[in-house]
Amino acid sequence: MKKIILLILVLASCKTGEKLNNSELCGVLSNLHLQDQFYRGMQELEDPFFMVLDSLMDVNNLSRSEYAKLSEKEQLAFGKIARKIADTKPKISKVEEDSLMVLQKELDYKTTEKLLEIVKKYGFPDTEKLKCENYAAPFLIFGHAPKKYWKEIDKVIEKEKLANRIGEGDYKYIKWHIGGRKDNEIDQIQIQVN
Repeated sequence: MKKIILLILVLASCKTGEKLNNSELCGVLSNLHLQDQFYRGMQELEDPFFMVLDSLMDVNNLSRSEYAKLSEKEQLAFGKIARKIADTKPKISKVEEDSLMVLQKELDYKTTEKLLEIVKKYGFPDTEKLKCENYAAPFLIFGHAPKKYWKEIDKVIEKEKLANRIGEGDYKYIKWHIGGRKDNEIDQIQIQVN
Protein backbone atom coordinates (compact mmCIF):
# COMPACT_ATOMS: atom_id res chain seq x y z
CA MET A 1 0.00 0.00 0.00
CA LYS A 2 2.82 2.39 0.92
CA LYS A 3 4.43 1.74 -2.50
CA ILE A 4 1.19 2.56 -4.33
CA ILE A 5 0.81 5.84 -2.43
CA LEU A 6 4.44 6.72 -3.18
CA LEU A 7 3.94 5.97 -6.89
CA ILE A 8 0.85 8.19 -6.98
CA LEU A 9 2.78 10.99 -5.25
CA VAL A 10 5.66 10.66 -7.71
CA LEU A 11 3.38 10.70 -10.75
CA ALA A 12 1.39 13.62 -9.36
CA SER A 13 4.57 15.61 -8.84
CA CYS A 14 5.76 15.26 -12.44
CA LYS A 15 4.69 18.15 -14.62
CA THR A 16 6.88 17.93 -17.68
CA GLY A 17 8.22 21.06 -19.32
CA GLU A 18 5.96 23.52 -17.52
CA LYS A 19 7.19 25.91 -14.88
CA LEU A 20 5.75 25.03 -11.49
CA ASN A 21 4.18 27.60 -9.20
CA ASN A 22 5.34 27.77 -5.56
CA SER A 23 2.61 25.45 -4.29
CA GLU A 24 3.34 22.84 -6.95
CA LEU A 25 7.08 23.10 -6.34
CA CYS A 26 6.47 22.64 -2.61
CA GLY A 27 4.45 19.53 -3.40
CA VAL A 28 7.25 18.08 -5.51
CA LEU A 29 9.85 18.88 -2.83
CA SER A 30 7.69 17.33 -0.12
CA ASN A 31 7.23 14.19 -2.23
CA LEU A 32 10.98 14.01 -2.86
CA HIS A 33 11.58 14.28 0.87
CA LEU A 34 9.07 11.47 1.52
CA GLN A 35 10.84 9.29 -1.05
CA ASP A 36 14.22 10.15 0.45
CA GLN A 37 12.99 8.92 3.83
CA PHE A 38 10.72 6.13 2.56
CA TYR A 39 12.73 3.03 3.53
CA ARG A 40 14.97 4.90 5.92
CA GLY A 41 11.89 5.85 7.90
CA MET A 42 10.38 2.36 7.87
CA GLN A 43 13.02 1.02 10.21
CA GLU A 44 14.69 4.30 11.14
CA LEU A 45 17.84 3.31 9.26
CA GLU A 46 19.14 6.81 9.35
CA ASP A 47 20.26 8.68 12.39
CA PRO A 48 17.12 10.22 13.97
CA PHE A 49 19.10 13.32 15.05
CA PHE A 50 17.13 15.77 12.87
CA MET A 51 13.76 14.33 13.86
CA VAL A 52 14.72 14.67 17.53
CA LEU A 53 16.08 18.18 16.97
CA ASP A 54 12.82 19.16 15.22
CA SER A 55 10.86 17.80 18.18
CA LEU A 56 13.02 19.77 20.61
CA MET A 57 12.39 22.95 18.60
CA ASP A 58 8.62 22.26 18.62
CA VAL A 59 8.57 21.63 22.37
CA ASN A 60 10.42 24.90 22.91
CA ASN A 61 8.13 26.79 20.48
CA LEU A 62 11.03 27.61 18.14
CA SER A 63 10.56 27.96 14.40
CA ARG A 64 13.46 27.01 12.14
CA SER A 65 14.31 30.65 11.58
CA GLU A 66 14.22 31.40 15.34
CA TYR A 67 16.46 28.39 15.97
CA ALA A 68 18.90 29.56 13.30
CA LYS A 69 19.17 32.91 15.11
CA LEU A 70 20.21 31.27 18.41
CA SER A 71 23.83 31.61 19.45
CA GLU A 72 26.21 28.82 18.54
CA LYS A 73 26.37 27.86 22.24
CA GLU A 74 22.56 27.54 22.42
CA GLN A 75 22.45 25.52 19.18
CA LEU A 76 25.19 23.23 20.52
CA ALA A 77 23.17 22.68 23.70
CA PHE A 78 20.14 21.63 21.64
CA GLY A 79 22.40 19.45 19.48
CA LYS A 80 23.87 17.65 22.49
CA ILE A 81 20.41 16.87 23.86
CA ALA A 82 19.22 15.68 20.44
CA ARG A 83 22.32 13.50 20.02
CA LYS A 84 21.84 11.92 23.46
CA ILE A 85 18.21 11.07 22.68
CA ALA A 86 18.97 9.91 19.11
CA ASP A 87 21.64 7.51 20.37
CA THR A 88 19.01 5.56 22.34
CA LYS A 89 17.34 4.32 19.12
CA PRO A 90 17.15 0.49 18.96
CA LYS A 91 19.14 -1.18 16.20
CA ILE A 92 17.75 -3.46 13.47
CA SER A 93 19.63 -6.48 12.13
CA LYS A 94 22.29 -6.00 9.49
CA VAL A 95 20.37 -8.23 7.02
CA GLU A 96 17.19 -6.14 7.43
CA GLU A 97 19.13 -2.91 7.10
CA ASP A 98 20.95 -4.10 3.96
CA SER A 99 17.71 -5.24 2.29
CA LEU A 100 15.94 -1.97 2.95
CA MET A 101 18.94 0.10 1.88
CA VAL A 102 19.06 -1.64 -1.52
CA LEU A 103 15.50 -0.46 -2.08
CA GLN A 104 16.25 3.01 -0.70
CA LYS A 105 19.27 3.45 -2.96
CA GLU A 106 17.04 2.93 -6.00
CA LEU A 107 14.90 5.81 -4.77
CA ASP A 108 18.01 7.91 -4.04
CA TYR A 109 18.96 7.84 -7.73
CA LYS A 110 15.53 9.11 -8.73
CA THR A 111 15.25 11.79 -6.05
CA THR A 112 18.76 13.09 -6.78
CA GLU A 113 18.03 13.36 -10.51
CA LYS A 114 14.76 15.19 -9.85
CA LEU A 115 16.33 17.62 -7.36
CA LEU A 116 19.17 18.35 -9.78
CA GLU A 117 16.55 19.16 -12.41
CA ILE A 118 14.72 21.47 -9.98
CA VAL A 119 17.88 23.28 -8.84
CA LYS A 120 18.98 23.86 -12.43
CA LYS A 121 15.55 25.25 -13.31
CA TYR A 122 14.62 27.20 -10.15
CA GLY A 123 17.76 27.50 -8.02
CA PHE A 124 18.27 25.74 -4.70
CA PRO A 125 14.83 25.64 -3.07
CA ASP A 126 14.18 27.66 0.05
CA THR A 127 11.06 26.01 1.45
CA GLU A 128 10.51 28.89 3.87
CA LYS A 129 10.48 31.50 1.08
CA LEU A 130 8.29 29.23 -1.02
CA LYS A 131 5.95 29.04 2.00
CA CYS A 132 5.79 25.24 1.85
CA GLU A 133 3.19 23.84 4.22
CA ASN A 134 4.55 20.28 4.27
CA TYR A 135 8.05 19.55 5.48
CA ALA A 136 10.75 19.19 2.84
CA ALA A 137 14.53 19.21 3.29
CA PRO A 138 16.23 19.40 -0.11
CA PHE A 139 19.71 19.32 1.44
CA LEU A 140 18.98 15.79 2.76
CA ILE A 141 18.30 14.52 -0.75
CA PHE A 142 21.71 15.70 -1.91
CA GLY A 143 23.05 14.45 1.43
CA HIS A 144 22.00 10.93 0.39
CA ALA A 145 22.97 11.27 -3.28
CA PRO A 146 24.81 8.34 -4.86
CA LYS A 147 28.48 8.91 -5.65
CA LYS A 148 27.69 8.93 -9.38
CA TYR A 149 26.17 12.44 -8.94
CA TRP A 150 28.73 14.02 -6.62
CA LYS A 151 30.66 16.00 -9.25
CA GLU A 152 27.46 17.34 -10.79
CA ILE A 153 26.05 18.26 -7.37
CA ASP A 154 29.30 20.01 -6.47
CA LYS A 155 29.11 22.19 -9.60
CA VAL A 156 25.46 22.99 -8.96
CA ILE A 157 25.82 23.93 -5.30
CA GLU A 158 28.93 26.03 -5.98
CA LYS A 159 26.86 27.99 -8.49
CA GLU A 160 24.04 28.29 -5.94
CA LYS A 161 26.45 29.47 -3.23
CA LEU A 162 27.80 32.18 -5.51
CA ALA A 163 24.23 33.28 -6.21
CA ASN A 164 23.39 33.23 -2.46
CA ARG A 165 20.55 30.74 -3.01
CA ILE A 166 21.76 28.07 -0.57
CA GLY A 167 22.13 28.41 3.18
CA GLU A 168 25.52 27.88 4.79
CA GLY A 169 24.37 24.88 6.84
CA ASP A 170 22.79 23.17 3.82
CA TYR A 171 25.89 23.89 1.75
CA LYS A 172 28.27 22.49 4.38
CA TYR A 173 26.17 19.36 4.90
CA ILE A 174 26.05 18.62 1.17
CA LYS A 175 29.80 19.31 0.80
CA TRP A 176 30.48 16.94 3.72
CA HIS A 177 28.49 14.20 1.98
CA ILE A 178 29.97 14.65 -1.50
CA GLY A 179 33.40 14.88 0.11
CA GLY A 180 32.99 11.29 1.28
CA ARG A 181 31.84 12.07 4.84
CA LYS A 182 35.47 11.92 5.93
CA ASP A 183 35.84 14.59 8.56
CA ASN A 184 34.35 14.69 12.02
CA GLU A 185 32.65 18.06 11.64
CA ILE A 186 29.18 16.57 11.15
CA ASP A 187 28.00 17.27 14.70
CA GLN A 188 28.83 20.95 14.20
CA ILE A 189 27.24 20.98 10.73
CA GLN A 190 24.04 19.23 11.90
CA ILE A 191 23.15 21.91 14.39
CA GLN A 192 23.77 24.74 11.92
CA VAL A 193 21.45 23.38 9.23
CA ASN A 194 18.34 25.55 8.97
